[in-house]
Amino acid sequence: MSQHNTAISKGIDWSLAWIYFLLVAIGIMAVFGATYVEGDPILQSFLGFKTDYSKQFYFFIVALGIGLLILLTDSKFFPATSNIWYVAGLVLLLLVFPFHTRVSGTESIIRVGGFQFQPAEFCKICVALALAKYLSRVETIFSLPRSQLIAAAICLVPALLSIAQNETGLALVYFSFFLVMFREGLPASYLVTGFSLAVLVVLTLLLKPNILFITITAI
Repeated sequence: MSQHNTAISKGIDWSLAWIYFLLVAIGIMAVFGATYVEGDPILQSFLGFKTDYSKQFYFFIVALGIGLLILLTDSKFFPATSNIWYVAGLVLLLLVFPFHTRVSGTESIIRVGGFQFQPAEFCKICVALALAKYLSRVETIFSLPRSQLIAAAICLVPALLSIAQNETGLALVYFSFFLVMFREGLPASYLVTGFSLAVLVVLTLLLKPNILFITITAI
């Protein structure tokens, strides 16, 4: 056990850990400065879980506990359960359609009691685990189109579900996994084509049709 703890301590870059704590502190103070109501008792409002900065503080505590749990978990656990996490992430994305709650203009959030949960955010971690496991398999020959299509499907299925929930911004995050595939040997033409289509979509939103036509013709 002591050897395991020693390995964990060696694997932690404490300079990055201090940067993380500093950024968290800045974030909490920023929320506190923007939402604090003069006259409220500071300590009670921080611990009451009723204000935005109080919730941010408790979320930090929970995230810190999860991070320590991950560090203490055997590394073999994650590749062994990555497919299960991926399926769980897709199920949660599907549950958004019948059980979503409209919050600040978005309908991709599930509310359980006083807790709000956005499955698309959680599913990004599941996709990263599933894609990493698939690409690391000895049987995966990424130069074959079949392997490339399977890897693309792992990323595109949750992306399409996010788009169906009007979360285009979150869907773009899933497309960033194609950079990982490019490092594994995905042809650059795929990235160029995908990037060109993305730029075209943005231009259709920003430019008038006649200006867009002239721009595309010039290019």
